[in-house]
Amino acid sequence: MYENLKAIIIECKPPNSKSRVHEAKTMAESIGYGIEQSIVQNRNKAHGAYCIGPGKLKEAKNIVYEKKIDAVIFTNTLRSSQAYKIQRELGEIRVMDRNLLILEVFDRRAMTKEAKLQIELARLRYTFSWGRELIKLKDITTEQVGWSGPGDYPFSEYEKAARKRISKIKRELTKMRSKGKLQRARRQKLGFPIVALTGYTQSGKTTFFNKIVSESKDVGLGPFTTLSPCSRLVSRKIKDNELKYILVDSIGFIENMHPMIIDAFEVTLDEICNADLLLLFVDASESINTILKKIYSMNRILRRIEANSDIIFCANKIDLANRRDINKIQKIIKKAFLDLPFYEISSKTGENVEYLLDKIGLYLQNKHTKKPAVVAG
Repeated sequence: MYENLKAIIIECKPPNSKSRVHEAKTMAESIGYGIEQSIVQNRNKAHGAYCIGPGKLKEAKNIVYEKKIDAVIFTNTLRSSQAYKIQRELGEIRVMDRNLLILEVFDRRAMTKEAKLQIELARLRYTFSWGRELIKLKDITTEQVGWSGPGDYPFSEYEKAARKRISKIKRELTKMRSKGKLQRARRQKLGFPIVALTGYTQSGKTTFFNKIVSESKDVGLGPFTTLSPCSRLVSRKIKDNELKYILVDSIGFIENMHPMIIDAFEVTLDEICNADLLLLFVDASESINTILKKIYSMNRILRRIEANSDIIFCANKIDLANRRDINKIQKIIKKAFLDLPFYEISSKTGENVEYLLDKIGLYLQNKHTKKPAVVAG
């Protein structure tokens, strides 16, 4: 869809904030954009009109012209007035902020009707407040707003049509959610506990899922490879008894994901909320500070969706990490969590995976009632 399209990444970076250039580059490249250049401006706060200063925007405009750029991607969240003014300055190219980029990735990854509806709902909700300004943006309205864009509708007509479409999607997703509840009730009636894989995007959840259920779901395609939950029955022998449970691979989280996007994936996140046990994955090969930030981010999301499941912490990709860092991660977890089981594994090589599966089986078999605490703070 976006192969051979050239893009530049722009970031307004306030003091002591984390740069999101690499994150945006990874997401954009995963759906086919070629990133020609990145522009980062350090500012105390975002410019009111353009997010970056007028001088930097002029620099970006020159690059767009010289390199024949197709899209400009901001790592920041843009207000509608900012998007309009930036578009007016840069001309007939695509302008996206971080949230619209995430939705573009979602759109590319979506394979089921449920996922497509959830993405459409998130996009409609996110762009709805941009209202009158977006109506003026020819490029954005034809490519990004709503299900097919408001076209030449006056704002009142677009608003009416958008509200109607939002209501219809919500009704369809409500039906899907009801169907999901019936499926979970059937599993419970059959006596099958539910174990859900959750955690940050690209932490190796789907690789783990494939290894356990002997499947070949796509991996390594970049962020949000998994958008719709995939469930399989797992059978394990625990203390001479056969234990069966449902293993669910679910959507990965991302730091500071917009609440509207989280809420739109209500149907998918239901699998996490209603699981008997969550395996919380992080990539042990990342820096300690990155891991700690992701732990707090995941904790906020789990609180938001009111997940009450018991949790087992899985430090994955230990084949790419050194022992000293793994020990540091474990100390951090012990300090941040209370009584949370911690296991280090490699989904890719299989190291400690069988041991973890035995512990999961014992945990489910013994029907632990003591719930691990979530991250302090």
